[in-house]
Amino acid sequence: MAKQNNFFQRALNALVEGRTRQAERYIAQFERDQSRAHNKVNAR
Repeated sequence: MAKQNNFFQRALNALVEGRTRQAERYIAQFERDQSRAHNKVNAR
């Protein structure tokens, strides 16, 4: 039973880690896009 629980716990942890990395990439892309838009306004 412990081994089965361990398998499911590892699977859940892998899903959470994947979503965390995806969210970090999304935030980084958003920050880059906002920086570009902000620079365009300031360059006028």
